[in-house]
Amino acid sequence: MASIVQFTQDYRIAISRICGALIILLVLFTGSSSPNSGSSYLDLAVDFFAFILVITAAFGRLWALAFISGHKTKDLITEGPYSMVRNPLYFFSLIGAVGIGIMTNNVLIFGLIVILFGLYYPFVIRAEEKHLREVHGEVFDRYREKTPMFLPRPSLYREPSQYTIDTRLFRRAFFSVMWFPLLFMILFVIERLRDTGVLPTLLALP
Repeated sequence: MASIVQFTQDYRIAISRICGALIILLVLFTGSSSPNSGSSYLDLAVDFFAFILVITAAFGRLWALAFISGHKTKDLITEGPYSMVRNPLYFFSLIGAVGIGIMTNNVLIFGLIVILFGLYYPFVIRAEEKHLREVHGEVFDRYREKTPMFLPRPSLYREPSQYTIDTRLFRRAFFSVMWFPLLFMILFVIERLRDTGVLPTLLALP
């Protein structure tokens, strides 16, 4: 178990990128067996809802990354989004994953995304919190006791009037969150190409 936790911690970015690539491949070569015009008001509403989730995920992750830019691990961050929840990055990642899953218009792929998230991220969270406990000791224990692990509690929110960040790391963080909107746009283009008959459906899934 310890080796699995360490592996997910060391290769979490690579694993996330591989999962994103697999999703694109699945959507490229499969389609829904149920009829879908791609132009109904319901289709547009679903796509718009997925877009809102993806944008929320991107900006939410950027917000959380701003607070740890230059402070990660060496300081225990307990303000901003981290005052409401211990793992805001992964909370917003789940929102983005749901948005991407909806955008695939495929129940099986959506379910696969949710299952992979549920199986993978608990290991990452466990590894990171174990490390924070080793570094910060009782300070982290007190933070863990009063702050939810995954679901934010807005009543706990607090933020400083000023905050210092590492601008170089924040710039990198800005580009790192763009993969959610980018993946959304790729799926949107694939959907439009399939609706117009340019992209064939090789395998129909529910």
